[in-house]
Amino acid sequence: MFPDLQRSGRIPEAGQPIRDVPFHRSTRGSGLTLSETDLPSPHLQRRIREVQAFLLENLDRDVDLRTIAREASLSPYYFTRQFTAYVGVPPYRYLIYLRIDRAMELLRETELSITQICHRVGFNSLSHFTTTFRQHTGMSPSAYRRRRDWEQDARFGALTRPLVEQPYKRLSV
Repeated sequence: MFPDLQRSGRIPEAGQPIRDVPFHRSTRGSGLTLSETDLPSPHLQRRIREVQAFLLENLDRDVDLRTIAREASLSPYYFTRQFTAYVGVPPYRYLIYLRIDRAMELLRETELSITQICHRVGFNSLSHFTTTFRQHTGMSPSAYRRRRDWEQDARFGALTRPLVEQPYKRLSV
């Protein structure tokens, strides 16, 4: 569902929101383990955690890199480097992960329209929201909601379960 997290080994458990996954980088792209000296200082780590909380609280707002860096009292360039070193993804990508996770939660738990959810999680364009959601989950928001609704309402038998788990494979009877 989240390819960058899967490659880095920080895959959320089934049903676990991405915001509950401990975000801190344990390896570089080269596969080398980071030493304690490669991580930001404890003071910067605290600031980064505060920014993560700020982003979570402000999903619905239009937040740019300057605003995020200002929240951490750092220059945008330095903040981006330090955030990426500590979290493993750049700030904007992290914000998108949070927004998609919140959208998935709203699709599961509310009857809000897709457009209302789009705006509640900070996207200004429905088409951008749908495209981004599809890139992260492999299905459109409406398909995600239909599948979740169907899975919750259905009682699966031996012939139905394979269709739910792998809907595009033909079922051999």
